[in-house]
Amino acid sequence: MWIIAGLVLGALAGLDSGLEALIGGAVIGAIVGALIQFFTRKPKVDATALAQLEARVALLEQTVAQLRAGGAERVPTPAPVTSPPPVADAVEPSLPVFETDALPPAEPVRRRGADVLAARRGEPAPARRAPVERTPGTLDQLYDTARAWLLGGNTVVRVGLLVLFFGLAFLARYAVENSMLPVEFRLAGIAFGGIALLVVGWRLRKQRSGYALSLQGGGVGVLYLTIFAAMRMVQMIPPTLGFALLLAVVVFAAALAVLQNAQALAVIGIAGGFMAPIIASTGQGSHVMLFGYYLLLNAGLLAMAWKKAWRVLNLVGFVFTFSIALAWGAKDYNPALFASTEPFLIAFVLMYVAAAVLYAWRSAPSLKDYVDGTLVFGTPVVGFGLQAALVQDMPYGLAWSALALGGFYVVLARWLHGRARPSLRLLVESFLALGVAFLTLTIPLAVDGQWTAAAWAMEGAALLWVGTRQSRKLAMASGLVLQLAAGAFFVADGGLEAYGRVWPLFNSQCFGAALIALAGFFSSRFADTARDHWPRLLSVAAPALLVWATLWWLAGGMTELDAWFNNRQLAAAALGFFAASGALASLAAVRFNWPALHGPALLAIPGMVLSLLLTLLHASTHPLADWGLLAWPLAVASALFALRRAEGTPVVAKVLRHGHTAWLWLASFALAWAAGDVIDGAVAGDSWSHAAVLAVVALVMVGVQHLALRGAWPAGPWRQAYLGLGNTGLAAAGLGWALLVSVAGGGDVTPLPYLPLLNPLDLAMGLMLLVVFRGWQGQGQGEAMPALPALRGTGLKVLAAVGFVLANGALLRAVHHLAGVPWSEAALFESDTVQASVSLFWGLLGLALTFIASRRQRRTLWMLGAVLLGVVVAKLFLVDMASTGTVARIVSFLGAGVVLLVVGYFSPLPPVREQNA
Repeated sequence: MWIIAGLVLGALAGLDSGLEALIGGAVIGAIVGALIQFFTRKPKVDATALAQLEARVALLEQTVAQLRAGGAERVPTPAPVTSPPPVADAVEPSLPVFETDALPPAEPVRRRGADVLAARRGEPAPARRAPVERTPGTLDQLYDTARAWLLGGNTVVRVGLLVLFFGLAFLARYAVENSMLPVEFRLAGIAFGGIALLVVGWRLRKQRSGYALSLQGGGVGVLYLTIFAAMRMVQMIPPTLGFALLLAVVVFAAALAVLQNAQALAVIGIAGGFMAPIIASTGQGSHVMLFGYYLLLNAGLLAMAWKKAWRVLNLVGFVFTFSIALAWGAKDYNPALFASTEPFLIAFVLMYVAAAVLYAWRSAPSLKDYVDGTLVFGTPVVGFGLQAALVQDMPYGLAWSALALGGFYVVLARWLHGRARPSLRLLVESFLALGVAFLTLTIPLAVDGQWTAAAWAMEGAALLWVGTRQSRKLAMASGLVLQLAAGAFFVADGGLEAYGRVWPLFNSQCFGAALIALAGFFSSRFADTARDHWPRLLSVAAPALLVWATLWWLAGGMTELDAWFNNRQLAAAALGFFAASGALASLAAVRFNWPALHGPALLAIPGMVLSLLLTLLHASTHPLADWGLLAWPLAVASALFALRRAEGTPVVAKVLRHGHTAWLWLASFALAWAAGDVIDGAVAGDSWSHAAVLAVVALVMVGVQHLALRGAWPAGPWRQAYLGLGNTGLAAAGLGWALLVSVAGGGDVTPLPYLPLLNPLDLAMGLMLLVVFRGWQGQGQGEAMPALPALRGTGLKVLAAVGFVLANGALLRAVHHLAGVPWSEAALFESDTVQASVSLFWGLLGLALTFIASRRQRRTLWMLGAVLLGVVVAKLFLVDMASTGTVARIVSFLGAGVVLLVVGYFSPLPPVREQNA
């Protein structure tokens, strides 16, 4: 029947374009009908095979019942353990005998019996070989469908109808072209033939329904053909009357279809109804009348489809309605017709959305089905495509359209979700996805790329929230992907470029980055709270989203600062931004009970690093210049505030300990740098700035030790962070700086005169050595600096070596200033005064070491002094001997000799048994 329907409609479509078009249209229509019949067919069950299967099942049930009954009658008795008799002998007497000759072979039953016997023996059931069947492909099934229609049933009738239909079509055209009979008689004869087919088909509807429906379908087609010929080929009736007659045939065919429950006949009638205004058109009609007629026709079609459960009628109406609308729009639409066209488009979309909802209300839709899938997804896609053509000349017309359509689907999904019907669940998800998609599409249609990316990020956060609330993994994954896409789109559109910003803060780049960051924070928070439900996904997503959001917050802020601050100001501005962000994160961590946010709360510390780097690269001054004097205290306060509020939270103690140490180092470095730079600009001598750096480091160490001894926060509770790693690092930096300036500078203290040991540089070095020595000295009593384990045994030795180098530097600077020896390596080495001074200093130092060691019975210390004296003796003969005639060299020899004599008398080597060191 479907093939006949397609044949009739295809022929009608091509009738007005010649014989070739008629034949081609008929063939194409028949193919489409075959496809519809193939996809809408229901699987037929072979009655014979079904009967055989039922017989086999009955036999199996009866066999099992007999086996159970026989086993229940026999009472087991004890028996000696012997080899069991053959199973066949034990089972065979209890089995009834059935006559199965009348039944078909029952191989599955015999196989089942073998399984039962094997089970009774305690053996595994024999393996079964599954039959391998080849599943026919789609083309094979289409071929079988067409072949079954042509050769199955009453083949003669079907072929006859095909031939008769083509014959009548050829007769109508031939009669017109050759003027055989009066045209009225010719058309009346053809119409009479169609009516005869209808009458005969109606009379046979109960005896032979398939045959009767075929005749009626052919009769309806003949009537369409006759009216078309009378109206368009010979102009015998006016278009208005022709349209009325076509409409009457439509109603008549629909009535026949409803009365006989014939879906294919209804399709013929409905298709004719859609074709009627096209056939009767003169090109002068009103589109309002056309679409008004289609509106009524669709209403009747939907009512018929709902009452009879003929879902394919909706597809027919959908295809005809929007295809004809598309054809009319491409040919005749202009913007002046918008007001009279838009309501019809909205009405058609609402009508087919309602059809999808009504069918889902009755039973859950199958989106893989071509009817349900077309109505659910095809309606908004096609409708929006037509809407795009209608509003293409309107500013933001398409954006408003997408917003309206997306909002409609979201509201509809929410309303359907509130109905709590299981059959609506899939439709609700589909409508929600469509709504989100069209709302997403609204943004790029209305705003620039930055706002689009920001909106997508917020939308992704909303999807993730919905997914976590409803435990929907697809929604969560979609939210994550959408946020990543938003970030990529934002960067690609130049959102992180500093130029092109009209107002500070109030621009799409700044707001866009902030919204992407806020969406990430929002998503991370809800992922963190829902990680127990989806541990594998959200345990990774929550911290990753937090890092993502933090990076976007910082990137957006830094690009905004870079757009409005110069290089000198950028370091302080960046530090202030990081410090404020960290303080805000610390407040939010406590306010929202979000422990993970204590990590970003320490942003002031990386902000210090960034500020120092920017100062080093771009600025020509110290870190506290250009608002740095305000930014650095703010950063220190922010870091301490965050560290204090993070105590007692799940944040790892090691992280907090390193945080305390890091801010101490960075702030001390910035303060020492600033002090040295300020002093260097205030006085001419370079030693003043070097001394200032050492003084700052030493004073910071003293302050830390003082706070730790008092137990004041933060150094008191975090002694290891401040006195251990913190002060040890400061000591290493201070001593390293002292070594560097000791050998690099001559000790210029202009405008003051140079005084050995009382000049600023020597005093600062002495203070540094004293502070470090006091720290290590107190480690045994647990007071000042519990040094790192690696330095506990070597700290004092390292300090002594550094002190020795610094003392020699002070000696060389004194000789340089007092004796006028130039400050260069060659001049100092060749100076007799320098060599004599060094020899005497080393000799006196060795004397002091041996004297102290002898009094305290420290053999190792005495050996160290003796080695130093040995070096002095070697130096006298290897270096000083070259200038024995000079007074300085003579003095050095005499002095060294006297020192050795004194050592031998007053400082003998301590005995081994009394060694303490």
